[in-house]
Amino acid sequence: MSEPSVNQIQARGVDRMLVRLEHLDKLLNLAGEVIITSSTLHELQRDMVDAVTHHRTMTEGDLQIIKSADEASARISQDLHDLVMAIRMVEIGETFKLFRRPVRDLGRNLKKEIELKFEGEKVLVDKALAERLVEPLLHMLRNAADHGLETPIERIHEGKSETGTLLLKAIEHEHETEILVSDDGRGIDEQKIVERARKTGLIRPSDQLTVLQILCLSGFSTKEKATDTSGRGVGLDLVNTMVGEFGGTVEMENQPKRGCTFRLHIPKLKAVNIIDALIVRCSNTLYALSIDQVVSLQGIKTDQIQASMDRERFIKYLGQPIALFDLSELLGGGISVQDNPEIVPVVILEGKKERIACVVTEFLAPSKLVNVPLVKDMFDRDGTGIAGTCIISGGRVGMTVDINTVVAMATGEPLKPEEDDVSSSFSFSKPAEADKDDFVFSSSVPGSVAIKHSQDELITKAKLSAQRDRIANRIEESSQKDLTETDISDLLTELSRGLMELQDVLLSLENDKDPELMKEAFRRLHAGKGNFTMLGVTSSAGLAHELETLLDHVRKGRIEMSQELMDIMLDGVAELNAATKMLPQTTPEINPTLLSRIDAMMRSLEKNEPVTDPDQLLGTAFTLVPTVELQLLGALKQHAQAYETFIRFKPGRQAEFLVAYLTLRKLCYHGTILATLPSISDIENGHCGSAIKVLWASPLKPEALKEAIDHWAALFNIAEHHSVPTTVFRYDTNAEI
Repeated sequence: MSEPSVNQIQARGVDRMLVRLEHLDKLLNLAGEVIITSSTLHELQRDMVDAVTHHRTMTEGDLQIIKSADEASARISQDLHDLVMAIRMVEIGETFKLFRRPVRDLGRNLKKEIELKFEGEKVLVDKALAERLVEPLLHMLRNAADHGLETPIERIHEGKSETGTLLLKAIEHEHETEILVSDDGRGIDEQKIVERARKTGLIRPSDQLTVLQILCLSGFSTKEKATDTSGRGVGLDLVNTMVGEFGGTVEMENQPKRGCTFRLHIPKLKAVNIIDALIVRCSNTLYALSIDQVVSLQGIKTDQIQASMDRERFIKYLGQPIALFDLSELLGGGISVQDNPEIVPVVILEGKKERIACVVTEFLAPSKLVNVPLVKDMFDRDGTGIAGTCIISGGRVGMTVDINTVVAMATGEPLKPEEDDVSSSFSFSKPAEADKDDFVFSSSVPGSVAIKHSQDELITKAKLSAQRDRIANRIEESSQKDLTETDISDLLTELSRGLMELQDVLLSLENDKDPELMKEAFRRLHAGKGNFTMLGVTSSAGLAHELETLLDHVRKGRIEMSQELMDIMLDGVAELNAATKMLPQTTPEINPTLLSRIDAMMRSLEKNEPVTDPDQLLGTAFTLVPTVELQLLGALKQHAQAYETFIRFKPGRQAEFLVAYLTLRKLCYHGTILATLPSISDIENGHCGSAIKVLWASPLKPEALKEAIDHWAALFNIAEHHSVPTTVFRYDTNAEI
């Protein structure tokens, strides 16, 4: 079929999703109309039975009722179809947001500055399609970041900004959704691609393939050695296969030194497998052909059928020769019996790349049908050309035809990329299994598509019920209000949605210190902690509390939102999301490595508590990072003197942190400050006592320095000060930058 149904492309069930109230209102209204129409038909049936029993003829009023009921039934059916389709639609922007964390991590791993931009977030796609798009889009973004985007120094050399840009863009067309994955990097060296493919033996010297076809070959990679990011030759091959499953195509636009764009053209999905079909008969078998792929119906005289030198038959259509086949024979049903041997009914079908003409026995009327997909194992092999079964008017059973597969079989187009060394078709085939070492989504990303599912992971209803009972018992033991299974399900749904939103807020908070974002992160995290507590899952609630504590330290200015801390926060959210997915079947346990990281962060926070007591300050040594060590060595090479200066202030009206800050500004006139205790940020945030200690470099000799500080000591309310010349060898230089 030209437009795959939801059931054909859905990898896993969509257990639940948000539904707009307006859609529910429309559904209730349609349900009311169905009841009214059913009642009308029931009354009409009674009248007809009465008329037949008493030999009474049908009146004009009876015929009008039948016509009205038929029109109402057709309208309600179409409205229900449209409404189901609308209910299943979600904004593609929700899928795009899932890539913010992976792209951030990619940038860090690759040591590249990457900005991810979105366009067309409001474009609506089917929920099943949105979930299935996660895997191919992830691979394409990964390839663009690794192979396409240059390092910052390369980009500056090419006259670009240091930050590379990845763009995800959705465009809605009448019959398809177009998704673009773009980068502004180096582009693709097409000659290098061809040479690499020939060197590795993936193509022969005589093969004429496009660069895109080569890139989509299984096992092709430009890297000599695989890394955590790429190099196994799986990415674009998987994209090829999965987009083919949607009935879509892939295009590539390459601009050397300016970037590359991949375009995914994906047909819009039909809800509940409803298709507009042309019914044809081949001998005694009925087939349904999607009207969208039926080009023309012809009555061909037998003398108009020609044969080529290799005895293949063809006809002329609009002046062009089209190969002629027997539809029943292609589908394994034998040659169609003709009712009229002089005039042969021929239907012209359009596949993905070519058109063919097919002989049938008879054309029947077009009809709207419900396709029931076949079980995958019904045939010994794929590519039978049969998409499913359907019930045709009159209660007859027919078979729906997969026209793309039929055309491919007729024209010799490979059905599976792995069956031909140089296959370039985007066909219906099973997804390639990605290498287990490939980059995968963090468990914090909802909706991520697993490459392989094991039947062993499925649990029985009895086991599920037992696990739910255990959760109920834990809740009862913790003196919480008893929850029904519906309550538990609702809490888990709310948790999953809230954690996804929390991740998005944290990623925004990393680049924007907006207090409102901080408040929103607190609200989401606090709500998650409360839901875990309601479920009696104390381990996850405790983790949420630890993350909340770290976030509180950031809010109070005690620590900065560093990359290390952001990694801990995001990994913590991922752990909570993984716990949510395990419930209610399994009691989750928190990853001990993550707990160790949080504990280390807490200990470092305690270690970095600002020292405010003067006596304690005197005994605290400076810890130099490598950059400060180099500054200190540079000052010594310039014949400046390095000093440790201790300054204590008299109690006064002005705040101690303000006096300390002004004193440091004054010291800057006489040298370069390298480090302070407490730190500059602590002093600015008011975490300062009645003394400070400064490591700095000054051209002044010790006597001149003492005289200078004595001169303005009264102005800054200084009670005492001591300066000691020092060298770099006195300090611990093992700290990281």
